[in-house]
Amino acid sequence: MLLKILLYANGFASILLSIFFLFVLRKDNIQKWEKLPRERWSGGILGLLALFAFIPNVEPMFPVERNLGILVLAAIVLAVLCFLYADHLFSRAIAGILILNSHAALAESNAANIAGSSFFAVMMLVWGSFGILLAAKPYLLRDLMRKCASSMYWKAGTGIFTFLWFVSSLYMLTNAVWNKNI
Repeated sequence: MLLKILLYANGFASILLSIFFLFVLRKDNIQKWEKLPRERWSGGILGLLALFAFIPNVEPMFPVERNLGILVLAAIVLAVLCFLYADHLFSRAIAGILILNSHAALAESNAANIAGSSFFAVMMLVWGSFGILLAAKPYLLRDLMRKCASSMYWKAGTGIFTFLWFVSSLYMLTNAVWNKNI
């Protein structure tokens, strides 16, 4: 069930990103969009959602059922501290979502044992690695947006890559539903 939700979310996000990089982001509106990676409110909300999604991953260290209240409180406190003191909050939140999504999607797809999932695994590896790079250097999201707005090669490459992410998610979803693995 979690894999199906992740695949739908990946497909939806990849289509939105493809549309954004191919059709929305242009030279004449880059001034508006290049402020997005430093956006605090949207980054704070996305970061809080990413932290809430991370709570099940602490199971090896803390039993989630027993410590759920403390973990939720810690996620809220951490989100507030990040909101107050971290820069490039939207980029960092996107990085966290990419890393957690890649980890969860890979773990669930391996557990589902779906045939032909190697393309999806490579796409998740690349997106997770991009998330790690973005977490380390959050200004790269702004630089990527600038490159895509000014160069047709960057725009086409990014749009095609996000579309390939959609194709890999769609392939996994149809294969899993067809073979009743989910």
